[in-house]
Amino acid sequence: MKRVFAFAMALLVMVGCLTGCGSNGNSATSGNQGGASSGTGDLTVNDSFGNADTAEYKWKIAIDNNVGTNQYDAAVKFCEKLAELSDGNIYTEIYAGQQLGAGTEVLEGLGFGMQQVCIQAVCALAPFCEYANIDATPYIFSGYEHSLKVWSGELGEEMKEYIGEQGNFKIMGHMYRGARIVTATKKMETLDDFKGFKLRVPNIEVYIKTWERIGANPVPLSISETFTAIQQGTVEGQENPITECVSNGFYDVCPYFIKTNHVYSYDMFIMDRSYFQGLPEDVQAWVEEASSYASDWRNGVMVESEAQQQADLEAKGNEFIEFTPEVMQDFMNAFDGFVDDVFPYLTDWVAQIKAADVQ
Repeated sequence: MKRVFAFAMALLVMVGCLTGCGSNGNSATSGNQGGASSGTGDLTVNDSFGNADTAEYKWKIAIDNNVGTNQYDAAVKFCEKLAELSDGNIYTEIYAGQQLGAGTEVLEGLGFGMQQVCIQAVCALAPFCEYANIDATPYIFSGYEHSLKVWSGELGEEMKEYIGEQGNFKIMGHMYRGARIVTATKKMETLDDFKGFKLRVPNIEVYIKTWERIGANPVPLSISETFTAIQQGTVEGQENPITECVSNGFYDVCPYFIKTNHVYSYDMFIMDRSYFQGLPEDVQAWVEEASSYASDWRNGVMVESEAQQQADLEAKGNEFIEFTPEVMQDFMNAFDGFVDDVFPYLTDWVAQIKAADVQ
């Protein structure tokens, strides 16, 4: 297990979180039953569920996206179901917009009890287990149905269990985030158009290696820096699922949306493994049931949501570029041997994923 977050940083974050957690996360403020926001120091409780006065378990839920997104709504579904199953004995507060940290920081925070649950993409776990790079490996899925079949099946459970065990996390659910596409300040229609293209990517090895593979110039930046970086010409575009492109306003600085569909990424509900295993069996079962319930809901709305967001952006004047079959084949050919060359430890999983293709 690799837990490399600096202890000093942990203390700073603990001080910043006024609703400190014990071993059960038991010192949360009373909140609003699915209601309006309430302030907690510099933090904002966006929603709360359960009985704050009598609940045995009081948990913080940390998510990246803001109110009004599918990720946020999935967190609400999760908390509502937990409150129902526990008869209010699990009280939850949702902290949206990376208030409790992002990426590695929020995942480290689980181990320190700063929050009890977070929603993160699988690949965010790569600093703790390199096998989590499977979530961002390009062109291993033929489409949404193929990806859902894998993550909802035995192989998906095997991957979640292995990654979670290596990093000391409990990984539950499987929520489709959308196909990753590129937004750009210039029109790009072929593989050669990407050569030298300055592209913001997450600071995760698999994303950097992906774009280097085709001669692009990947620039690791935080998502909060990306809009300004595009505006100032530091980078010429970025890549994300369309929902992230919309929530971050990239349509204002990127006229072109290129449907590379290189990755079909998934969010998961994640807890500290040791903490989860220390919970009573009925509580563990409730958490897993709530994760599945929220995942089923989000998966049921995401494809339609992607289509609607594209229609809305086209109405605003953004142009969506879909590759011809020949160009898409050029991209796929460019990644022949990519896993063997860069991530050989993923070869077996990739072979099983491709064998499960529903097309």
